[in-house]
Amino acid sequence: MQRGAQKILITSQKGGVGKSTLSANLAAYFRQVLGRRTGLVDLDRQATSSKWFRGAEEACVADALYELELGASQGINALNASRLVRKAAEVNDLVVTDLTWNDLLPKEFFYDFHLLIVPCSLSSIEVDSTMDFLERFAHVLKSKTRTPPKLVIAPSRIREIDAYELMLSRVFNIEFFLAPPVNYSSDAQEYFGNTFIFNSTDTDTRQNFLDFAQAIGDLLSRIPLQPAIPQRLLSSIQHRDAGTVLDRFMLQRLANRRTDKKDLSGDAEKVSDDRLPPSLSQFVSSRVRT
Repeated sequence: MQRGAQKILITSQKGGVGKSTLSANLAAYFRQVLGRRTGLVDLDRQATSSKWFRGAEEACVADALYELELGASQGINALNASRLVRKAAEVNDLVVTDLTWNDLLPKEFFYDFHLLIVPCSLSSIEVDSTMDFLERFAHVLKSKTRTPPKLVIAPSRIREIDAYELMLSRVFNIEFFLAPPVNYSSDAQEYFGNTFIFNSTDTDTRQNFLDFAQAIGDLLSRIPLQPAIPQRLLSSIQHRDAGTVLDRFMLQRLANRRTDKKDLSGDAEKVSDDRLPPSLSQFVSSRVRT
């Protein structure tokens, strides 16, 4: 993983859930509002997010946008996808990748990212479909030997806040962070290619997206750039003869790479419903079925 580059993957198994909207606007938020060097990697054949980004970004420099080249050997596959993400990470400190999931990609592709955001409308059918989709990658998301991305469910195109509140009472098999909802906006078509949602003249629309983007930024700030050291690896070294030069070197090297960041999942589980603010504009963890 590129040192100094944080990577976000925004994906779903189908279109129409606001994936490209979130990708383009989130990348622009980090560039324009927070001033971070941010690249947008568009791996969708429809190229919706890159069209939006290019049209609304006043100074869309060459290192800000990376698109999938279409052709006989340039389709969506692991080599092409990884190449674009790696290229973007070489010159940016944050990379946002837009992808409609394709089973031609290996599930291990998720390991390339720090944050996995899955947009989802909150109808019962859509939630169940999204959970079924994520269950296919359970071994990646629950990995103990490699560092999996933090999973975020992003309720998008929400019309009623009641649907969001119902998510707090459901039980799931996979742990995730539930992002502040991104409400439905009838003005979205007018924004496309012209401006970004956080520049909207409508106060509610603008603040709603800012709540979402700020929550994502806060979560990113708590994720170490270097992958955590698997306890199994650390224990195996500690149980060997720690008196050798090699072991002392390895232990010191591992110690230097460790961070004092708190475990995100542990912190999140302490959040209870009765402590949620009225706006619900903070992350809550899912209840995991035991």
